[in-house]
Amino acid sequence: MATGEAMTVPGLGKAPPAGACTAAESPPGLWQAVLEQSGARFDDSGVIDFRHVEAERRQALSADVMADLSHYGLIEVKGDDAQKFLASLFTGDVRLVSAEKGLFTAWCDAKGRAQATFWLFVHDGAFHLLLPKGLVKSVLTGLKLYLLRVKATLTDAGNDLVRVGLSGPSMESRLAALFGAPPPEQAGDTRSYGACTLMAITGQPHPRWVLVGSAAAVAETWKSLLSSVSPVGRDAWSLLDILAGVPLLLPETAGEFIPQMLNMEALGGLCFTKGCYPGQEVIARLHYRGQLKRRLYLAYVASDSVPPPGTTLHIEGIAESVGTVVSATRHPDGRTALLAVVKIEEKDQGEVRLADAQGPGLRFIE
Repeated sequence: MATGEAMTVPGLGKAPPAGACTAAESPPGLWQAVLEQSGARFDDSGVIDFRHVEAERRQALSADVMADLSHYGLIEVKGDDAQKFLASLFTGDVRLVSAEKGLFTAWCDAKGRAQATFWLFVHDGAFHLLLPKGLVKSVLTGLKLYLLRVKATLTDAGNDLVRVGLSGPSMESRLAALFGAPPPEQAGDTRSYGACTLMAITGQPHPRWVLVGSAAAVAETWKSLLSSVSPVGRDAWSLLDILAGVPLLLPETAGEFIPQMLNMEALGGLCFTKGCYPGQEVIARLHYRGQLKRRLYLAYVASDSVPPPGTTLHIEGIAESVGTVVSATRHPDGRTALLAVVKIEEKDQGEVRLADAQGPGLRFIE
């Protein structure tokens, strides 16, 4: 099946098996209680880990895992003009987004610089943006500026719906057994099961999904998987995002990159035939003239600490920075795995180093 192709699954109109996203009322604090019972540690952004951070990173690379994604926020967009409104703003072909199809895409400013990257999908008849929590406020405020004479509403839905990440070599068969039907396979394919929406996303080294729904519905699914699937924290899930080449912007990197620098075209989030959107002229000019000077790379570095987003990269003898860290986290082997946008020509002119020309060197994975 090609990416974006909708699939009709027999039985999807039926109620899912008990314990699999069955609709139920969510008492206050239910999801927090479920996570606490699973051993979660929290900070202001959500779950840190489940008290075994090193083991969780190893499990994420080899076993079936599930992660609370409360460090991601949700923006809900609904109304008669919602799809047309979003299509006029985002770089991906929003015309294709439906209950069966989502996509990873970006919102840019007039200069073609990505202000945010996110997954866009439909849940319960409304469009939703899943993005790092630190960008929700600025993106919500920015998008609302375009709402003049548009029949659509935008709200922060982060407290209304629970989101969970799922990954692993046997997760597909587990989900099929749990929901009574095959889960979506290609990145962006989306299915509804009871009160939940399940979307396949880019995965490496194993397939991945995001599950979104009411606290009660997701809690039943979580508890059904808990005996055989390991819960992992945000660092383990971030490692999977990095290995999959998913460039999630944070406040430190918002507005720094044109979508092509982030590999958005290969990820299916950049369309050149869909009509106008902010920054389109800059983005299209770069595409048709073929003058891309920076691109996204996966790399490893032996560093004492994990570099924050926005950390610059350098080569000895070159005065200006040659790149910028987009995201980074610790790998189970002790090194740091990172995604960075690097100048293509300079990359091979010397060893690219972290933070300054004397910093630790990066090893790139093509």
